[in-house]
Amino acid sequence: MPDNSTPDDTNDRGAADHGADRDTTRDDHRLSRSLRDTVMLAVEEARLRGASLVEAEHLLLALSVSDGTRAQRALAASGLGHAGIEAALRAEREASLRAAGVEPVQEERLTATPRTARPRWGTTARDALVRAHKVAARGRDGAARGRDRRTAESDLLAGILTIELGTVPRAIAIAGIDRAALLAAAG
Repeated sequence: MPDNSTPDDTNDRGAADHGADRDTTRDDHRLSRSLRDTVMLAVEEARLRGASLVEAEHLLLALSVSDGTRAQRALAASGLGHAGIEAALRAEREASLRAAGVEPVQEERLTATPRTARPRWGTTARDALVRAHKVAARGRDGAARGRDRRTAESDLLAGILTIELGTVPRAIAIAGIDRAALLAAAG
């Protein structure tokens, strides 16, 4: 069973290496330590929403409140502050339900009880983190530059925005946001 604790954390089983089943998001070289706060915010976003999995949308919501970062400023400038992302995600959910022939219920009826257990890592969050690592590796290969929090978070935003399928790309499209322009603004 994969270890689904947050990156750089130990879980109830301790820090033992779990071999091939180990979650690659735990590898120090694969995820900048500077993203720790963002990852913890994403876990909290998922938990507060009653989600059993941390997904790319939770990472995006966490980036939107990472004050002072290029990623946060680029999101805010495009109308994707925390409230803007929530509105885009809500519009995506409603559009997806309607596409399936289901009439969306009122938002107040969808209130989830906050989870007490830590959400596990979902596929889209893992994909975004792997993509962010690849963006960071290309940056290191292309130029000798230092890695700082702003760059790591911009890499994560790039990882999220390059995902082609799923909730986040649909929400961004419904919101009318140009992903390429947002990527360029994030640096």
